[in-house]
Amino acid sequence: MNIKNNIVHIFTAAFLIAACGADKSNTFKINGYNCEALEAVELEEPLKEISGLAYDVKRNEFLAINDEQGIVFTLDSKTFGIKNKIHFGEKGDYEEIQFSGNTIYVLRSDGTIFKMQYDGKDISAVTTFSYEGSKAEYESFYVSEAANELVLIPKNSKEAKTNKVTTAYVIDATTGKHLSKEDANIDWQRLKNACMLHPSAVAVQSQTKEIYVLASIEKLLLVLDASGNVRAEYVLPASMFQQPEGITFDENQNMYISNEAAGFSPTIIKIPIQKK
Repeated sequence: MNIKNNIVHIFTAAFLIAACGADKSNTFKINGYNCEALEAVELEEPLKEISGLAYDVKRNEFLAINDEQGIVFTLDSKTFGIKNKIHFGEKGDYEEIQFSGNTIYVLRSDGTIFKMQYDGKDISAVTTFSYEGSKAEYESFYVSEAANELVLIPKNSKEAKTNKVTTAYVIDATTGKHLSKEDANIDWQRLKNACMLHPSAVAVQSQTKEIYVLASIEKLLLVLDASGNVRAEYVLPASMFQQPEGITFDENQNMYISNEAAGFSPTIIKIPIQKK
């Protein structure tokens, strides 16, 4: 689809807050980010069920998926209009996308990861890593580039409900084999604003190396260190974040959070980094 024909709507934070009633429940802060200067962009119909978002620094464009089709969408970095649609698999429940080097990774909710090469126009060499652990539902994972590993964070698992801890699982990014070590274990009892946790998206801020975890049901944004210790916890106003399912950062570390429609318009919200 030609970007010039795309219709997008951009709203400032002030407009969003005013439209929902100017009360404290619609204001929020994220350390290091200028939440008052956020912008929300309404997305096209094919991204009504946007479930994952990544950034391609080489080409200054975004990569996105919806949770029903095996398609990678490339998006313009300013308008978020659809530039291209690239098929990689059959219909399925796709929940997360990550981009590293020239490799795109897509996570299906059963824990299966699709690995494919991307040259800026098309994909090739699609392979899958099948999940071999205990049964769980997955919506998020991130790439540990230094260790060449993929870290899966379950949304729902019996172990998490029993132990009150979300335990991540580590996969070798080359072989797809599950490694015995664990990483980013989130202790629910340390949370201030929720007694449960259902992670829906994750991204690594490359400057600080901190791990940002979205929990759509709880409307939380957690900031973790590499061991999973919670450094910060933020409540996201439901008036702006109806169903946050994707998160990523651009080369300047500006934050982007995508929202599925959930009865409203699907959006990508840009939260600019605080200028020093």
